Parts: sequence; C-alpha cells; structure tokens
Amino acid sequence: MRITEGQAAARVHAALGREPQDALESAVVLEAWGGLVPRVAMPLARGTAGTAARRARATATAAPVKRPREVTPSDPRELLGLVAALLATTAWVAPLAVEFGTAVTEGAWKLALPVSFALQWLVRRRWLTDADGLGRLRAERGLLTAAGAVSALVPLGVLLAPERSLAAALLVTWVGSLVVVVRGWGVQYALGLVLAVAAVHAGLPVRADVLAVVLLTQAAVVAALLTTPRSSSPPTPWGRSLPAGAVGGATALLVVLDPSVGWASASAFPVVALVPSLLGSIWANRHLDRVWTVLLDVLASTRLREHARSRAAEVFGGIVAGAFARLLLLTTASSLVLGAVLHADGADPAAVTALLLGLGCFGVVGFLAGVLESYSRLGSAGAVVVVALAAEVLAGAGVLGDAVLPLAAAAVAATATAVPAVVRLVRQPARTLATML
Repeated sequence: MRITEGQAAARVHAALGREPQDALESAVVLEAWGGLVPRVAMPLARGTAGTAARRARATATAAPVKRPREVTPSDPRELLGLVAALLATTAWVAPLAVEFGTAVTEGAWKLALPVSFALQWLVRRRWLTDADGLGRLRAERGLLTAAGAVSALVPLGVLLAPERSLAAALLVTWVGSLVVVVRGWGVQYALGLVLAVAAVHAGLPVRADVLAVVLLTQAAVVAALLTTPRSSSPPTPWGRSLPAGAVGGATALLVVLDPSVGWASASAFPVVALVPSLLGSIWANRHLDRVWTVLLDVLASTRLREHARSRAAEVFGGIVAGAFARLLLLTTASSLVLGAVLHADGADPAAVTALLLGLGCFGVVGFLAGVLESYSRLGSAGAVVVVALAAEVLAGAGVLGDAVLPLAAAAVAATATAVPAVVRLVRQPARTLATML
C-alpha cells in the first residue's frame, strides 16, 4: 500500500499534536514514528509542512480517507466478475472430462490454480496498489507487448490442441478477470460469462465455449487498459512483488496437494466449493476497509500518548477480529446452502461436507496470509503458508490421525502461526499503516 500525502500529514499531526515546523521535522517523525525509510519519508515530508499540512489534515478530518479499490476489489457488484469467472470455468469440467479424459482435465486445473493465484497476487502488489494502478500497468509497454503476444497464442491453441491449452485458457480467464474487475466492469463481465455458461448447457461444444470466454476476457482486458490513462508513478519493486506472488501461489498449493479433493467430480467440483470461502473473504475484506476510515480518524485526531496508542490498537484489533468473524460466518452460511443444493443433486453427503469444510479452511489460510502480506509482513505470511503446507502433508500421511482433514490441520496450524504476527501488527497501528509499501 502506498501512503499518500494526506495520510502522512495526519500521522505527523497525530505525533506532534501541532503543525510541523518544516519538512525536516516531518521527515524525522515519519521515520521514527511512522516506520518509513528516508527515501520514502523525505518526499512525503515536503507535502506535510506548512499550509500543505493544514489542507491535508482538513481533508482527512472532513472526509475519511478512501482506500483505493485496486488493492482489494471489494465492491459486490464488481466482485460478481470474479465469482462468475469461477462458475463459468466450472461449467467446462464435465464436458471436458468426457471429451479429453479425467487425467487431462485434472492436470489442467491443478496447474492453472496455483499459477493464477501467484500472478494475481503479483499483479496486485506490483501495480494495483492505489488509484493509479491500471495506469501504472498500462505504462509497462514492453511487458504488456510480451504478455499480449503470449496470450494471443492461447485462442489458437484452443482451436488446434484444446487438451493441451486448457490450463492456459483457465489462466487467461482467471488473471484477466482481475484486471476487468479493477477497471469497474465486473457486472458486465459477469453477464457475459453467464451467457457462456448458458451456451454450454444449451449444447454449444465445450471447446467453442472455452474459445469464446478466452476471447471475451482478452478483449475486456485490452479495453480496460486502453481506456485508462497512463501513470508515471513507479510500481512496487520486484523484490517486494515477487515474494507476494510466491505466497499467493503457495497458498493455492494447499488445494492442489490435498488428496481428499476430487478434481474431476461433476457433482461436487472444488471450484464450485471455493465460492463460499470467496464470498466470506469478500465480506471480510470490505470490513478491513474500515482501517482507512475509522482507524485513520483515530490516529489523526489524537496526540502521541500512551492512551492514544492503546485506543488506536483497540480499534485496529476490533477491525481485524471483525473481519475474521465475518469470514467464518459467511463461509459457514454459504457452505450450508451450497451443501444442501449438492445433496439434493444426489452428491454423497459425507464427501460434500468434507469438501466444503476443507475449502472453508483453505479460505482461512488464504485470508490470514493475505492480511499479513498486505501489511508488508512477507516473512510472517510466508511462515503461515509453509506451516500450513507442512501440517497438510502430515495430516495427509496419517501422522496426525486418520480422522484429521488435511486442510483443517492446515487452517489450525496457520491460525496458530498467524496470531502472534497479527498481534504485533495491532499493537503498532501507525507503524503498520506507514510500512504498507
């Protein structure tokens, strides 16, 4: 997350309880109390001194700071695009398994899921960190040219060798949907994918439907970038972005490596069962947006005193705990609804329950790793995922007992690992927000 001049001014005023005398004093406060490095603190400090600080503080007091949606798209209308992308590609499963075999279909999904997670986390961290996100991405001409050339081969591969190009088609659809959603076209994109699902059920050959969805996604991504002005602001360094992508990809491995997840099951396919945890994450992330309204108001309106820090920590802790509670509540409720639908469709109740429970636990791990990564705690996020993977492997091998679900063991281990790191975040709210770079 990139700190703005308004946020920097609020933190300086919260620390001093008055206007800074000059830019140097602001820089010292931002480095000592805000946790910023000098190369970041000095440019911000120039905008916090004198009249600029008064204007920034007035803005922060009169109107709450708005968190850019590019960081975590949380508008329900736009997130319909992400859910629709999952459901649309799920509609391909049974027809593809019939046409190309279970092994080919399963292999494509197992490859596409972790790679798409890794790319989504990387793209978010590298470019989509503030309101200039898409403009910053559009400015990457060389990278976009190379990516476009590779992506252009996917429709040709779907036509000539669909069984070998399925993973690439899934990758284009899932990663491209992120760009479309960030542009604000989630509803329109979702409607297009709904039509694609209907076409499959109406008898359209599955390879033609895969081709149509890929072309739709590619056209939407191109339009989204071309209708966004270029930005000259620099992206997040690769040294910060690549580890974020690695954490995201490793998180998805939890699903891929779980032996209890049947990737070719037509009645309880894992991608459908991922929807409850996705919905839970949506609600949780919307609640976390309160950090950029409620918490910043607290920091901007108090001086640097012990009771002020305690109050801010209490507010921050309440927001994080509330987000986690919402994740569990909505995931559980939507899992019960989806379970009832799958049971009515003739699926094995025990298998459906185990699948929904396991993927709900996967959502817990992903949420915890995502929170720590978003607050620039990459080491802690990586530790959460590594511990979760280790617990999953042990549970899958029967070391923890035959009755323990691998993903449930992963969620318990991840939670135990994440709690101390989250507590450290909560205890220093100003430093936590200042170091989201």
